[in-house]
Amino acid sequence: MKRFYRTLCLICLIATVGCIPCAMFMTTWRFGLYFFAVLCICTALMCKLLAWRDTQTGVTQRISKWLVRIGHVLFLVWLCSFVGIEGMIVSGTRSEVQQPIDVLCVLGGGLRGDQPSQNLKNRLVVAMDVMKQNPEAQVIVCGGQGADEAEPEATVMRRWMVQHGADSSRIVLEDQSHNTVQNIENAMKICEERSWDTQHVTVVSSSFHLFRIRHIMRHVGLTPSVVSAPAGDPASAVLMYIREYFSVVKMIGSGYW
Repeated sequence: MKRFYRTLCLICLIATVGCIPCAMFMTTWRFGLYFFAVLCICTALMCKLLAWRDTQTGVTQRISKWLVRIGHVLFLVWLCSFVGIEGMIVSGTRSEVQQPIDVLCVLGGGLRGDQPSQNLKNRLVVAMDVMKQNPEAQVIVCGGQGADEAEPEATVMRRWMVQHGADSSRIVLEDQSHNTVQNIENAMKICEERSWDTQHVTVVSSSFHLFRIRHIMRHVGLTPSVVSAPAGDPASAVLMYIREYFSVVKMIGSGYW
């Protein structure tokens, strides 16, 4: 087990260092930095604990053995949950559209200054394709203003879509939300206020996001209907899939699941 923890610690250390240059500019990479740094520290502690156990005798040795066993169990439980939930996230990446589409919700995905991030641009491009295929569908762009953002994501999303040929009269802003649950719940409030039919609501988001979105839609009484957008470059996509694990765990812990 020492070799296993040492190898994992080294891999995490290399990944941590690799995330540093981009972490100063991009939230996704900042998350990767924190994740791999914490995992590196935990595996390093297990290496130290195993080495300490081997030097002890008597009562101290028995205590150290129990501590090592507890460490193994905690790591195994976390690893099983990580593999299991990631498996469900990956299995839920496909599009699943219920026709016809009456309302199309496009979820925010971060800004770069006054422009959509690449992840968000991918969602907007896909959304515009869906708009062309469903000319009667109403569109809600969802995303509030983050602490480091000059304006709400929804405002930027609508402006970008209009600049690229979308009909502005079809696009409504939902600019008060700060997470995925609020995105969908606030969008449904807009539908109610405008007396729009919510029997055929479709959500556009990144592939890694769709598993959780399906559960949120069921929770608010909607039939899951989702369109997948590309998750971006491979490195960023891996980090987003890892971050989605924690988002699912958080939602389960909050009782929303």
